[in-house]
Amino acid sequence: MKEKRKPDRTDLEVIRNQIVDFACARHDFKLESEDFPFDGNWNGVFLLKFRDNPEDERLYCEAPLGEHFIRFGLDLTVDEQTWQKEHEDICREASGYDVAVYPSHQAEGGKRHCRLSIRAWIPNFGQRIFGLTLSNLMDCKKAIVSMFSN
Repeated sequence: MKEKRKPDRTDLEVIRNQIVDFACARHDFKLESEDFPFDGNWNGVFLLKFRDNPEDERLYCEAPLGEHFIRFGLDLTVDEQTWQKEHEDICREASGYDVAVYPSHQAEGGKRHCRLSIRAWIPNFGQRIFGLTLSNLMDCKKAIVSMFSN
C-alpha cells in the first residue's frame, strides 16, 4: 500500500494560490493580509464584500504545514448576556453545519467574540470545495445571527 505523504510548503503555496485565484476571480473578495511564518504555516485573511450585506466580513484561512486540512474562519460577536443564556443553542446550531465555535475567554465591552471555524481537506481541495465550505460557513453565521433577532 502506498503511504500518503503530508503536504509540504510547496503544496501550501499551490493551495494558497488556488484560494487567491478562486477568491479574486470575484470582485467581492480581496486578499487583505497573509503570513508565511518561519514554521511553514500559511495564514491569510480575505476581506469579503457582499452585495446584500453592507458590512464587510473577514475570512481567516490557516493551512498548517504538514497537515491535510485548511481551516477557514469567520468572526461572530454576541452580546455577553445572550451568550450566557444561549451558548448551548449557538453551539448546537453550529454543529448542524459541522462548524466549531471558539469563544473568547472573557467578554470585552459586554460582547463575546467568537470564531466560527470549519475545515476543508487538502486532498480534495478545489474551487467547488472552497465554494461549498465558504457557503456553509456563511449559512451557519446567518442562522446563528437570526437566532438573536427572533
